[in-house]
Amino acid sequence: MNDDATIVRRIVEKDDSSAYGDLVEKYSNLVFGTCLGILGNREDAADIAQEAFVKAYRILSDLRSPEKFSLWLRRIAIGLSKNLIRSNSRRSNHLRKLADRESDAAESAVEPSLVLSAREQDGIVRRHIFSLPERYRTVIVLKYLEGLRNADIASFLDLSERTVKTIAFEAKRLLLARLKKEGVLGVSILRARSA
Repeated sequence: MNDDATIVRRIVEKDDSSAYGDLVEKYSNLVFGTCLGILGNREDAADIAQEAFVKAYRILSDLRSPEKFSLWLRRIAIGLSKNLIRSNSRRSNHLRKLADRESDAAESAVEPSLVLSAREQDGIVRRHIFSLPERYRTVIVLKYLEGLRNADIASFLDLSERTVKTIAFEAKRLLLARLKKEGVLGVSILRARSA
C-alpha cells in the first residue's frame, strides 16, 4: 500500500482531516503546474489548484482506488481548468486575439537569418500553444509539457486513446505549421517529451 492510500484511508475512515495537509503539500506543485499548463495564467492556475484540493477533499470518500489519489486529483484539476475556459469564453477570445497580435508582430520582426535561442524558441512555442483551440491545447500541454502518456490523457479527458493520438497529431501538425511560418525550426519542446 502506498503512502497516499494510507493517508486517504486515515482521512476517510478515522476522520483525520489534518492528514489532508500532507497530500496538499505533496501535490501542490503538480496540481498548480497542470492548471498553469492548461490555463496559461498563474492567478487562474492558483485559484483552480486550490479549488481542486477543496473539491477533492469534499468528495474524498468517493475515491475507489486511494492508491491512485494523484491521478484522481490531477483529473479534477484538469476538469476544473477546462470548465473555467468554457465559462470564460470572452476572456479566452481576448487571449487568442492577444496571442494573434503578438504572433503578427513577431512575424513582421523576424528575419530569416536570425537564429533564436532555445529559450526564445520555447517562448514562441508556448505562445502558439496557448493560441490553439482548447481541445488541442489541453492535449499538447498534457503530452509535451506535462509529459503524460496517451493512456493517462485519455483517462483524464474521458476520450479513447486513439482519439488522444489523433488530437495530438493534428495539434502538433498545426502548431509546427504555425511555427514554420514564423521561422522557428527544430522545436525541442515538442521532441523532448514525445516519447
